[in-house]
Amino acid sequence: MSDPVTVTEAALLARDQQSQPWQQAFVTVISGGITRAELIDRVTDRIEYAPRFRRLVAGWPIPGWVDDPNFSVAGHVRETTLEPGHRLEDWLSARLAVGLDREHPLWEATLVHGIAPGTQALVVCSHPALVDGYDNVHLLQELFDEHPETIAGATDDWQPTQAEVPGLADMVGAIGDPFRIVTGAATGLLGMVENAVRTLAASPRAQHVAGVEVDLDVLGVVRDAFGCTTHDVLVSLATAGVRGWLVDNARELVDPVALVPLAVAEPAVLESAIGCRVAPSWLGLPVRATSPGDRLRAVSTLTRARTDSGVSVPVPDLTGLAGFAPPTLHSVAAGTVAAGRPHTVVVTNVPGPMGERFLGRARVRQLHALTSTTDDEQVSVTITSYRGRVTLDVTAVAPLRRWARDISDELGALRAEA
Repeated sequence: MSDPVTVTEAALLARDQQSQPWQQAFVTVISGGITRAELIDRVTDRIEYAPRFRRLVAGWPIPGWVDDPNFSVAGHVRETTLEPGHRLEDWLSARLAVGLDREHPLWEATLVHGIAPGTQALVVCSHPALVDGYDNVHLLQELFDEHPETIAGATDDWQPTQAEVPGLADMVGAIGDPFRIVTGAATGLLGMVENAVRTLAASPRAQHVAGVEVDLDVLGVVRDAFGCTTHDVLVSLATAGVRGWLVDNARELVDPVALVPLAVAEPAVLESAIGCRVAPSWLGLPVRATSPGDRLRAVSTLTRARTDSGVSVPVPDLTGLAGFAPPTLHSVAAGTVAAGRPHTVVVTNVPGPMGERFLGRARVRQLHALTSTTDDEQVSVTITSYRGRVTLDVTAVAPLRRWARDISDELGALRAEA
């Protein structure tokens, strides 16, 4: 029997419409070279640890995650080469404007050549509903290793076993479990809502992307000088980027409400794959503050109550998670949009491993993450650390003319004040 689509998953699926796709793109820049055939072998070998990546959503009015009877790893792994003079950012903007195929599992991987000599990019686009942080982790969490190794050929002998959609009989069969009844009833209702929402006409929305990389040690200098956290510094940098975007696009300079997901410790979820719960929180980003120092102090004051509560998960606990956890954490964080409070900005900060990771014998040099905007969101900032460097990537509904420069200038000014 399939897994029923949960209330939260149905709400997330409803945000993905043909004219306004909602998805994430994880970009790993690698050196050392890997072929499409090797990538297919690695995915074939590891996908059993991320079973949702073989499943699609089927059934009405009670939808469920069912095995795709026609699933093929090769059908989800593609390859392309950038034309001379074309940027990866432009390719990503175009890619995020195209939705994932609902007739197949909601992900695809593309090996992109032509970025720079000796490098490639592995871009994995996926829907956040695939990942819940409990039984279902992101496929990328399982693909990388701590040491280089040769990718052995893999035989894909998988056969679908969970091909039946849930039905009313399953609801009746749950009579001994009232909680399951309530959850199942809500799931069926949300399934109908999810199907209805997808039929509504929505205006196409551009997804402009940009990114910048900064040094973690420099962030530490600023953190220590201002007596705040590294998270505060990063949110402050994102605030500066949003401020510049508002000015460049002639938008009103009003402190926007931002969704800022946080990892919180709860005993009931310690057995999950990530050992914590990612909860929504909201901040008014101080874009009206006129100086970098004022912006950082304002952010620090706003976040201190959460830090002092003692429920925040320490960064070492997140960086020490098994596998390559940032894609799983980013996916779960994206799911907090279902909490429903209106906001125009989302800022997600996920720490990654300090040690190197490898895809076969190829070395992972950088990690970027992008989440397309949804609902009333205008800007989505996705922050990821890896090997002592931090990337601040952004997706916005209007052009990003100077994102990297604004972030770099803000960090330089904070360091000078420190």
